[in-house]
Amino acid sequence: MMREALDLLSKGMSQRDVEKKCGIPRTTLRNHLKTGSSSRNLGRRSLLSKKEERALVSRILRLAELGVPLVPKSLRRLVYRYCVDNNIRHKFHNEKEMAGYDWYKSFLRRNPILSQRRSQNLNPARAQKLNPFITKDHFNKLENILSALDIKNSPERIFNIDEKGCRLTPHHGQRVLAKKGSRRVHLISNEHAENCTIVACVCALGHAAPPLIIFKGSRLKESYKEHLPPRSAVAMAEKGSMNREIFVQWLHHFSKFKPVGRILLILDGASCHLDISIVDAAENFEISLYCLPSNTTHELQPLDKAAFRAFEHYWDSEILRYWKDNPTNLRSIKKENFGKILNPVWKQCMSISNIQSGLRATGIFPFDPSVIPETAFAPSELTFQEINHPNQEIEDDSDSDVSLNVLAKKLKPAGESKPGCSFWTENSVTETQPKTKTSKVKIWTSLSFDLLPLIQPLSLPFSLPLTSPVCLLLN
Repeated sequence: MMREALDLLSKGMSQRDVEKKCGIPRTTLRNHLKTGSSSRNLGRRSLLSKKEERALVSRILRLAELGVPLVPKSLRRLVYRYCVDNNIRHKFHNEKEMAGYDWYKSFLRRNPILSQRRSQNLNPARAQKLNPFITKDHFNKLENILSALDIKNSPERIFNIDEKGCRLTPHHGQRVLAKKGSRRVHLISNEHAENCTIVACVCALGHAAPPLIIFKGSRLKESYKEHLPPRSAVAMAEKGSMNREIFVQWLHHFSKFKPVGRILLILDGASCHLDISIVDAAENFEISLYCLPSNTTHELQPLDKAAFRAFEHYWDSEILRYWKDNPTNLRSIKKENFGKILNPVWKQCMSISNIQSGLRATGIFPFDPSVIPETAFAPSELTFQEINHPNQEIEDDSDSDVSLNVLAKKLKPAGESKPGCSFWTENSVTETQPKTKTSKVKIWTSLSFDLLPLIQPLSLPFSLPLTSPVCLLLN
């Protein structure tokens, strides 16, 4: 109403006429015309000035972008120290040495751009590797491969494979009804249930190939394949996870569903995906392999971005529904009943919209390198170092085979097969020979860094005592 009244005044109507038409007193109209507001701020003056709070909000948002967000108690301690250092009168608790919770809630109300969110852990290696230079190099190589294969506008020839670990029990605690104030509400389930692996492969057109299920064990029973999605495959492995031998056999399984001619298969650089035997099998089936950069799959892996994101939610819901219909099986899920739960979950996760949104969100199809937001690179700024990337590491030679070029530097000699490894398809069950285990050593490097040079350009009116991420997570 006030906006309408001001519009009428700007058009030349008198204040008296506007008062009669809109029912707003002339004194209120005059105040708005002079100051732009009908009333001054009411209530007590806030502890920090507007300029100081704006600077504090900018610092908080910047730290969240860098992957080291402030927890509420850290913010309250920080504000208390600032008030003490600058002789600002306050009524905070001197023994706790932190601002009060009421001040914190008022601060959030005055700055609605901030909200309290539950953080998601980000591995330091992932934070470091997802930077603009590695991402740009990834999209350059991917574009070269798509152009070399002439499939940039052929979604039916662009595929993505990924594995999803799955426990034969609910993954998370459930929200249930119980007496108000109850401290112990239990849901009976097996804490040490077995793990299995679901191997999914999707096409940029929006279709999913029948999955491969890898159970833990060595003896494969025909009952394990019951109730699974149509034309699924089942394998057994010592640890219930993917290995090189099973991946070769999965290529045989996948070849039955791929279109005729050359296709591109995008996968992560797990050691079980990199072997001479894998490249040879892929070449026999006209499959070109492309590995995503290491420790970047949380942003560049299509299945992780969409289809697998809600898997655990749907999985837990189906388990509870199954237990409701089968009250005698309240410990874990038997392998024979695994398909009864997986089948509806698979249909929900592998919808056309989910698959296409995953390919779109990672910039693969439609091809769009700009789809990765700048905020995704912010955590890498803490440990950023520009790395010279020799051109000869992966050469883009249109006359040579693309898949061999991409994997040439990462391949290891083919070894013997792993113990107790068997694979089922609709036609046959094959057994492989045992393999000697090899040990792997990971070398970790320690990094030290200072946050202040990264945040100082904000030109804040006061200094916050932040010298490392450790001091930010005081609680």
